[in-house]
This record gives sequence, structure tokens and C-alpha cells, in this order.
Amino acid sequence: MNDANKRIEWKARYDAWEASGLSAAEWCRNEEVNKHQMYYWIRKFREDAASKHEPPSGTKWLTVNMQNTPSGHRNEEPVFIHVGTLSVEVRPGTDMKLLSHVVRVLQNQ
Repeated sequence: MNDANKRIEWKARYDAWEASGLSAAEWCRNEEVNKHQMYYWIRKFREDAASKHEPPSGTKWLTVNMQNTPSGHRNEEPVFIHVGTLSVEVRPGTDMKLLSHVVRVLQNQ
């Protein structure tokens, strides 16, 4: 079996395992798959997904028009970011680097 076919076969197993909701060890026992090989491929597919910096094809960006705020007035209202069925509340003073990492993780879910 060549590398491309092997990858396709393990990707199908990986997807079936993820959909099962079982632990990797339990799924491997049920399917009679070598758990050490499965752990290798789980790590491989997750690393591949993490290395992709492109947003999912369903991502839509929204343009936000900012208006000048009257002097002396500070907006203390949180902003909500919705990614699929998940929501993140962002409050003033949030660490933007941390927020960037959180959004990247949510996009890969």
C-alpha cells in the first residue's frame, strides 16, 4: 500500500473514531486496530490541522464601522464573537494575543 492510500485509510479510521465519541483505546479495541498506530495518526492529523492557518471555507468576515465616541465616554460593553454554536464574550482590556489563539482553536473545531 502506498503512502497516499495509507493516509486515506487512516483518515477514514480517524474520522470514524472522532464520530464515535469513544476514547481512542476503546475504539481501537472494538475495531481491532493497533492503538499505537492510531495514536500516531491522531497526532499526525491534529498537527496537520493546527499547521493550517487558512480559515475554514465557511468563514465570513464582517466589516465594522467605528464611530467616534464622545470624549469622556468609555464603552465598557462586551463584544460577543460567535463561531458555529460557540460564543465568546470579549470584555474591554482582553489580551488580544490570547483572543487570537482562542479564535484559531474555535475555527478548527
